[in-house]
Amino acid sequence: MKKILALALALTMILGLCAASAEDWKFERGITIVCPWGLGGGADSTIRPMATLLQNKLGIPVDVRNETGGSGVTGATFAYKEPADGYTFLLGTQSLFIQDMMGNMDFDFKNEFVPQDILVHSINMLAGSKISMEKYGIKNFSDLKAYAAEHPYEVSVAMLTATGVDGMCFEIATEGLALNPVTYDSGSAANSDMAGGHVDLSVGGYDDMSGLIESGDIIPLLVFCEHRIDIMPDCECTAELGIDSYAGPWRAIFTKVGTPQGAIDTLVAAIEECRQDPTWQEFLKNAAYDQREVPAPGADTVAFANAEYKDLRDYMFEQETLEKDYDDLK
Repeated sequence: MKKILALALALTMILGLCAASAEDWKFERGITIVCPWGLGGGADSTIRPMATLLQNKLGIPVDVRNETGGSGVTGATFAYKEPADGYTFLLGTQSLFIQDMMGNMDFDFKNEFVPQDILVHSINMLAGSKISMEKYGIKNFSDLKAYAAEHPYEVSVAMLTATGVDGMCFEIATEGLALNPVTYDSGSAANSDMAGGHVDLSVGGYDDMSGLIESGDIIPLLVFCEHRIDIMPDCECTAELGIDSYAGPWRAIFTKVGTPQGAIDTLVAAIEECRQDPTWQEFLKNAAYDQREVPAPGADTVAFANAEYKDLRDYMFEQETLEKDYDDLK
């Protein structure tokens, strides 16, 4: 009860502060939320239900525009070139931080965009092909460690971005294990091959793998989380095994520097109200997004994102993939 009252009080304060600075702002036309990734992916599947709720709440069209390419760079660049007039917003993840520090953007993303509100914080997991796991006699992560120790480089693992969040949490969790990495261009291709037994393992978000888990084609082995998750109570988690690996993709609304504060506050206030909608709550539950709390919008979100930038910067520095550094991250 105390937790519920505290949450209610916090929400009331947030909405009150937003209302105070947004009371003179009114959207005069529809807004656009740029999604730098394709239709049906985790990012797109997150923003579309929220966009529908926002459209009803704000009473204006809320268009989700997919600008794909360059691992998110194309969409971020598109949003950067739009005027900071309060009508264009960007859906972003840690992937954009990585692309920025890899030197793949022709502008300084960290200095040009501000994270305003995190919609979800997903949980990464290691899953295995049912076909392969039955062949190897592997039922959980502990079995995998034992098998890999006796059969070095026999077990293959699909890898998308070795320098990204998936690669970072996977490397920490499997330190010392001799596995055979196989490069893939997309998560859907990796999951398809895993279901068919053409690759043994893959790392990704539960949201992207849930369908194949439910069908029984892939087997969850390990969740990168501080606790076992409700939707898969039998699956081991990194915390209980003493593995310091918890990174998971989060998705936030970013604004270009110079965006009117009234527009930001009005949108954030609407998002916070939409969080309470039963359809959004059900969406969170079905994708296991309800297993992690997200920071409050504003200063807490900025601090959280800066800490993530720092962690990724340090990891990329160790991996010798850091091409563009920021003084405040050193």
